Amino acid sequence: MNNPDLKGNTKSLLYPAYHKLYSALNSLEKFEKGTNFFDNISYLDNFFSEYRNVTFMLQKSLAHTEYLKIYEENRQKYLLNDVCKWFIEKRNEVLKQQPFNLEKKIRIVVYTTTDNIKLPELSFTIENDVEFSTLIDSMREFFIEFNLIEVMFSAEYSFYEKGSSEELYDYFISGINNMKLFMKAMKESLKENDILSDQLEKKIDEMHFHRIPKNMLLIDDYVFYTRKNLFEKASRAEMILGTNDLKVPYTNFEKMFPGSKNLFENFIMMHIIIFQSQKKLMPTCLIIYNDEKMKFMSFDSSIKTTVYRKMYEIANRIEEEGIIEVLYVGEMYQYSNNQQIINMESRDRIKYKDSELLVFFKSSHDLSTESYSFDSEKVNDMKYIFSVLVNKNNALKNLAFMKPIVSEFERLKFKNNL
Repeated sequence: MNNPDLKGNTKSLLYPAYHKLYSALNSLEKFEKGTNFFDNISYLDNFFSEYRNVTFMLQKSLAHTEYLKIYEENRQKYLLNDVCKWFIEKRNEVLKQQPFNLEKKIRIVVYTTTDNIKLPELSFTIENDVEFSTLIDSMREFFIEFNLIEVMFSAEYSFYEKGSSEELYDYFISGINNMKLFMKAMKESLKENDILSDQLEKKIDEMHFHRIPKNMLLIDDYVFYTRKNLFEKASRAEMILGTNDLKVPYTNFEKMFPGSKNLFENFIMMHIIIFQSQKKLMPTCLIIYNDEKMKFMSFDSSIKTTVYRKMYEIANRIEEEGIIEVLYVGEMYQYSNNQQIINMESRDRIKYKDSELLVFFKSSHDLSTESYSFDSEKVNDMKYIFSVLVNKNNALKNLAFMKPIVSEFERLKFKNNL
């Protein structure tokens, strides 16, 4: 039921607040890593102002209603925290003192089959900002010195208030989630039936900034072809499951494959079944934790740099998150004449492939590794599948991009034995 205000307006009590939240997030949607400082600061200033106006509007709407007590209770529950207080402080500053003091940092990591090289972090403000295209152009000679046919690297952006070590992205996600929970609680309490508020809530839920994975927003993957002196930026995709905690008990696999407790074989059979029906598979990792839980991570990319980066990122989380095992599946090409293709770029090698493989690899904290490869043309033949599993045919000695994970397990094993 709609609640008329004192002036007889038939819009719902929540509509003005929802519109301000929509306006705030609409400004944040325009904030992008490659946008110039003037525009990004403007988007942030608008965000802080409109975010704060959500509660202003709601206070006005509820001022002479019985819902004001519920408002205070929900505000106490969802909005009286350090992040939301910081948002209010920033709103007051950008309205009365100065535009937001934004700082951007860029970290470049180069990936090779033997090592990963983290370059010194670069920091920029509105006074010294440069276009990223100009920045990577200046690195051409540096990349050529690697003496590689192609140099894989990623550029990771992070944003801060100048002088602070707290990353803005984390603050924004926390503040947005708290405000959405607050508005949801108010909507449930007021029990309004309003088309406009429902439409705005739907638009808010569909916005990208708070739904797209952080790395998709703030990281770009590249390859530099040294012979052609040419950069290529990856086109990427990720599987989004729409939940904050993607970890589930790995006993779930036992429900899918009753009687089998071999996690790796269950992982293999699951993805072979998927491949049989789709004839295509996104590279996927299954991460196993020391709390008997697991998490899937599926992604795709037009260049192999993304695979190297993903494994590098997982390796960096192993100790902190208690990761004890990493399983991987992906498609690869097989070549019989390696000498013929060894000096070619990846994209030029494909026409010389002999077959396509579905490859599985496992690396564990006890330093054991296990792998299988299946001819993609034979995956519908279950006799062939079981013969590979039983006889361990077509095993791979290693996968270059898995090296960071294997090396990190080795480091921790050595550390724990000291």
